[in-house]
Amino acid sequence: MNASRPAAPYRKPWVQRHWILTLLLALGVLFTLSVAIGAWMTYSVMDSMRYTPPFIEAMERARANPEVKAALGEPLEDRFVLGAVEPKDQGVAKLFIFVQGPKGKGDVQIEGIREQGAWRYSVMRVNLDKDRTSIDLL
Repeated sequence: MNASRPAAPYRKPWVQRHWILTLLLALGVLFTLSVAIGAWMTYSVMDSMRYTPPFIEAMERARANPEVKAALGEPLEDRFVLGAVEPKDQGVAKLFIFVQGPKGKGDVQIEGIREQGAWRYSVMRVNLDKDRTSIDLL
């Protein structure tokens, strides 16, 4: 005898049966990728400021200053940079460099303008976190 098996009932694919879960997973992946790309771009821009003349000069002065050495200790490390430096002949720099040493933390504040290829600073100081005092680097 030729007995045919009944056809299995049609069953929708997993994605169609769980479309809400699929949508939430896709949105989660997109959100995670967006956050990761944004964080990478922010880090790249802030890291590039470590190679600008205002940053380099301020960190050299801070590391060489005896008051800063006494207050924060050695080695003085930069942790994070915020601000902007215009890389033009007539540019402006405004930076906050968060620094840390073995004895404490603080930030280096820089404000300056570049005229005819030379930087002139109106503000360059280290602000100490522990006692809220400032050390002028100019």
